[in-house]
Amino acid sequence: MTKSVPDPHGVQGTPQRKCVLSLAIVAMLGGGVPEALSQSINTGNPDLKVRWDNTFKYTAAWRVNKPDNYVASGESGEQPNTDYGDLAHDRGLINNRLDLLSEFDLLYKNYGFRISGAAWYDDHYMNEYNDYPDGNPPNTQATLAGEKNNRNSSDVQDVMGRRVEILDAFLYGRFMTGEESGITVRVGKHTQLYGETLFLGANGIAAAQGPVDLIKAYSLPNAQFKEIAMPVGQVSTDFQLSPDVSVGAYYQYEWKPIRLPAAGSYFGAADFVGDGSDLLLIPFGSGVAPRVSDLEGDDSGNFGARIKIRISDTDYGVYAARYSEKAPIPVVDVATETYRLMYARDIDTFGASISTVFGESNVAGEISIRHNTPLAPLGDLIISTMADADNKDNTPYARGNTFHMNWSAISVFTASSLWDGASFVGEIAYNRLMSVTHDPVSATGLAAKNTTSTRGHSAVRFVFQPEYFQVLPGIDMQVPIGVGYGISGRSAIFQMVPEHGGDISVGINADIQRIWKLSFNYKHFFGDDGPAPVLASEDAAASSYASYDQYYGDRDFVALTVQRSF
Repeated sequence: MTKSVPDPHGVQGTPQRKCVLSLAIVAMLGGGVPEALSQSINTGNPDLKVRWDNTFKYTAAWRVNKPDNYVASGESGEQPNTDYGDLAHDRGLINNRLDLLSEFDLLYKNYGFRISGAAWYDDHYMNEYNDYPDGNPPNTQATLAGEKNNRNSSDVQDVMGRRVEILDAFLYGRFMTGEESGITVRVGKHTQLYGETLFLGANGIAAAQGPVDLIKAYSLPNAQFKEIAMPVGQVSTDFQLSPDVSVGAYYQYEWKPIRLPAAGSYFGAADFVGDGSDLLLIPFGSGVAPRVSDLEGDDSGNFGARIKIRISDTDYGVYAARYSEKAPIPVVDVATETYRLMYARDIDTFGASISTVFGESNVAGEISIRHNTPLAPLGDLIISTMADADNKDNTPYARGNTFHMNWSAISVFTASSLWDGASFVGEIAYNRLMSVTHDPVSATGLAAKNTTSTRGHSAVRFVFQPEYFQVLPGIDMQVPIGVGYGISGRSAIFQMVPEHGGDISVGINADIQRIWKLSFNYKHFFGDDGPAPVLASEDAAASSYASYDQYYGDRDFVALTVQRSF
């Protein structure tokens, strides 16, 4: 049996699972691991290994259809809090972006250091003006001041147009405690994902471990959860007790929220969340609620542990974690007529997983429960008159206990008359509200829990990718087909995919001499169209509920990407 050792980058798995997963990744990326992508630096010392990798990528993307007023805010503009991101981008160019990813690794014997960074510049968002027409601008602070709001704000430019940031930055060391045992320690900014999720990580155990980049998730077709995970400052350990048993734990000293598309950016679903959001229109009082300081998650209250055991060809895992929510909940204070984003604290999750191999497929699953989790799906606006509201013990939004289940499969297919090789990567997820433990009701009788939700919600996401080798000398080609679909239900926790809706993407990728990568993708959103919250009405509570509609229904796009690594 192959020996398993701690991975300094925090990726755990059995040799069997890693084998199948590696084959699937190879199939998806174009066959083989390109030696040109790994730049090792000769140090002259066999104990010192240094590697520096750089990847440049250019992306141009275009909107296919013109904006639809009903999807943006209703035919008569009944929901003006959701129109900016949609209407600010006409048919045509929506991205003109250059990215750089730089990764540096240094390993001396059993000690190492890793630092990586990203930088990007998107000319579409750095332009002074967006595509919104001169008249009838969206409802924001600029509009109320009598100014036209057809400009990209500095907040939008900072996150969407031009940015440089550090990603990983951590030290690690491996200390042997026996011939087949040892402990690996990592200190600094890094990511790790517990459990077995592939795509629908918000429903999995991995949701506790860190934030995700939703800008990347929306704009990169078929992105897996590990690709959109963002690093945070933490100390983590992996203790290999024997070849078949390992124990891990982590403590995070940094909390970060998920990265939402900026208000007014192409994938901005609501004007009142994301960088650049500053105002919410409300159906009562003065009708205007400016944004005040957020109530953020806990920088010192996120930790967890796991145990992994291998029996024969099957992996079993047990997990526990406490964390602060990374997704915001907009809360309107009726008394002050202001709003803020709140992030729930002290959520506990407990779970178990299994992973095994059937033939040429790796099949894995996990179940988990969450205690004290917020019940406020995307699109909910909490209307509250609680003067002493907080994001821990006295929240203005409902909380409860929930059940979660994810099952995934990774399969690799041999050559046939239809392809030279192919892979399938898919996941189905289900969540259920078990009980409501806290459901505040304000003095005005506005319930804090979305009563239009259902107890259960299920969704599926998969990518099937046939591959064709040497279609031209030195060129391999892949045709990824990705589908996400909301099978049933309107979750009270979060919406993985709109009910009876979703998205489908079709692409063509070319791997040229294992150095250049070109891709062209088309993504289509389907399902009942409408803005994220329900249309406004005289009932302020009803106006604050999530619609569960496909709020990207008019935002189909095509994207061309050229990438070079060295």
